[in-house]
Amino acid sequence: MHIRIGDIVRFISEKLEGKVTGLIDQNTVNVYCEEYGFEIPASLNDLVVIQSDFNTDTDRKVRPQTTVVTASTDSLYLALVPENFQNLPESRYEIYLINDTGLTCLYAAGTYNGESYSALSAGNCNPDTALSLGLYSRKELDRIKAFHIQAIFYQKGKYSPRQTVDVHIRLSQTSLCKTGSYQHTKWFENMAFVRPLDKESPLQKELEEADITQALKEKKESTSAPKPQKQIVNNIIEIDLHINELLETTTGMENKDILDYQLDVFHKTLEKYKLRKGQKIVFIHGKGDGVLRQRILWELQTKYKRFRHQDASFKQYGYGATMVIIK
Repeated sequence: MHIRIGDIVRFISEKLEGKVTGLIDQNTVNVYCEEYGFEIPASLNDLVVIQSDFNTDTDRKVRPQTTVVTASTDSLYLALVPENFQNLPESRYEIYLINDTGLTCLYAAGTYNGESYSALSAGNCNPDTALSLGLYSRKELDRIKAFHIQAIFYQKGKYSPRQTVDVHIRLSQTSLCKTGSYQHTKWFENMAFVRPLDKESPLQKELEEADITQALKEKKESTSAPKPQKQIVNNIIEIDLHINELLETTTGMENKDILDYQLDVFHKTLEKYKLRKGQKIVFIHGKGDGVLRQRILWELQTKYKRFRHQDASFKQYGYGATMVIIK
């Protein structure tokens, strides 16, 4: 059965379902898993369609999504669109102000570096419009602490008063490098990182929340450090990625936060041993619903191509572990 964008699919090898949102290549698509709130790359051979809005047998192949038609959300957005989605860390990003309302907005946009503000542009942004604010490299974005957007709305004749916008958008460099942070929109052919402007807090509140988050993180790291790695007899390093083996508590963490933490341990482990040729590392991820396993395999196939990987010993781990051999 052919698969196309919009189909609801089920993974054959994992206990997981989602919606096909885009094409990566001829054999791979992005599947959005609503339960976890992000996309997972998946092989066409590992998917089966369980629901489709298309009934014809012709023109059933997956094609790159160019637009997603949706009703107006009556909101203002800031969007970042990468030039090279396949290499996010090295890509340049075009910044857009999106007016998804029925009103014209008078806007002023600038950047904040932690000490002072620099103006970008100002003017009118018409209804149902995506307005470019400039193209930035990752290094340039690293120097920007926040984007500052101010806007008021108006229209000729009768109108209903609308709250003004005065927000600072702080960008997480980690999130910019994660494919799961991007989505298809009706505005762009490429995937975009989108932030609503009418739901953001003022910068001072954000900084205070960031300080609290950082303090909690430091406390968690000091009291809930990962357990020591276990050396197996034949010099294989065993890393158990079950969250209860990594943290004493997950209070306040959502599924996405847990997955990000597990992947962070995975990345740091490979970075630590990347120069130790021949080293074998077993990552125990469990079978579960397969999300962690899928993400680990994707990382290995895209970012760590020079390392070999295979299923670890079935006798010892069942289907719940992957062995990586440093090359």
